[in-house]
Amino acid sequence: MTDMSRISCRRLLAGFFVVTGMGAVMTPAVAAAPAAHAAPAPAAEPAAAPGQPLLPAPPVPDFAALPPGAKPPAPVVGVFDTDAIMRQSVAIQEVEKEMGTRRDALIRDVRAEETQIQALRQQMMNAARPEAEARQRSLQQRVAADQRTFGNRNRILEEDIQIALNQVQREIGQIVTSVAKARGLTLVVQSGLTVLHGPQVDISDQVASRLNTILPHVYLPAANEDPEVIAKSGKFPTAPVQMTDPAQQQG
Repeated sequence: MTDMSRISCRRLLAGFFVVTGMGAVMTPAVAAAPAAHAAPAPAAEPAAAPGQPLLPAPPVPDFAALPPGAKPPAPVVGVFDTDAIMRQSVAIQEVEKEMGTRRDALIRDVRAEETQIQALRQQMMNAARPEAEARQRSLQQRVAADQRTFGNRNRILEEDIQIALNQVQREIGQIVTSVAKARGLTLVVQSGLTVLHGPQVDISDQVASRLNTILPHVYLPAANEDPEVIAKSGKFPTAPVQMTDPAQQQG
């Protein structure tokens, strides 16, 4: 699921039931302007010296210049773009498709419940006063339960996405290190930290290619599973589901 999808889902949930209220905002009082004919303020006195005693400060000793040493080798630089690698990840594409389906199901359920709430609210307004008060209490309880239910489902969606992202990001870090060693790189930086770099130092495509070979799929809890419940059960996976690295097989 993309960031925009998660934002739209959260906005829908946030706007489902809105509790409005009135409150006062307290602001500090503004100092009154000086009178037009008031005497000018006296010039600020120089800051008083701190009351602490003056500590002795012996001179720093001089030292002779160091003898010439071996110059470090010129850095061999590599650059990678995590966002570009994530976009090329087949595992992430698979997760986005699945989480998009789950998100759409949540949105449909929220809208269906909202329609029912509106109908119940209309019935409450048309009922006699004693019955209307009872309907209002029942409606408030249902709204509170819906907030918990849909909020919990939205939390599970976000945690599922984070579980998938963590697996891919962890694997990217390992692959970047492996590629850097294989190419003899001594300095590897994110592309966003560079002002300008040429394609010859960009290892993003190589990292993405190995990522898709090693990690074409990631672990994702089922739609009816709560990641926090899985974690507390002690059955939470400790490593991503991944294919065997062909390079390791050859070695």
